[in-house]
Amino acid sequence: MDLPFDPLGVLQTNGIAFIDLVRSNEHDTPIPSCPDWNLGDLADHMADGWTFWSRVVADGITDRGELQTIEVPTGLTGDLLIDWLGASHNALYSALADAAPDQPAWSWAGSKLDVSWVRRRMVHESAVHLWDLANAVDDPYEIPTNIAADGIDEFLMHFMGHRRGEGEMKVGGTVHLHCTDTTEADTAGGEWYISAVKEPSCTFTREHRKGDAAIRGRAHDLQLWLWRRNGFRPDEVEVIGNDVVARRFRAYSDLGF
Repeated sequence: MDLPFDPLGVLQTNGIAFIDLVRSNEHDTPIPSCPDWNLGDLADHMADGWTFWSRVVADGITDRGELQTIEVPTGLTGDLLIDWLGASHNALYSALADAAPDQPAWSWAGSKLDVSWVRRRMVHESAVHLWDLANAVDDPYEIPTNIAADGIDEFLMHFMGHRRGEGEMKVGGTVHLHCTDTTEADTAGGEWYISAVKEPSCTFTREHRKGDAAIRGRAHDLQLWLWRRNGFRPDEVEVIGNDVVARRFRAYSDLGF
């Protein structure tokens, strides 16, 4: 699908910003939005992901069995971790820039996906984790509206219901998500109606339609709400209607942070 932003440009900018924050802050700094992680853990997680997907794309991996050929360093700290983080970002950017968008690529999200899916996934992975890091070190970062709105769309397509969290209840109703700051040029116009959530996916349409629960706010705040980075009822997000449906909807998916 066409994106309302340049994925390679965004990935380059956000990756550099992330690396700079890792370089300039203590690695034992707690990350409040990622339970039990500190800055070093988050940097390691990001380098892991960048390395993994760079190999999937560069090596043309389309079969799950080929994933065992991917190896990543373990236990790196300090300058070695920073060096690996930079190298992994360079490798990912190069792989995505060199590959055709329609080149097939393995994905946990299903068969018949391609490099364009990886580009989109890496933009949103890097944006949310850049917010995690910036928030932890009190260096505010806000996900731009067009990127955050597309991130909501991507969440519904590939994360909502993909893997049900252990012990989570059925949603039990319909949900309307409404961005208050999007335009028609942004993804889907900024509104979604979720009619059903059932592992491994959810059923939704991109339209204004009344749901049992409605969640309204700026795209940045709604994306963070979906990723459970802020509270259930933060000042920036309005929850209207059936509170139980909204809570179950937000908690349903196993995110793994």
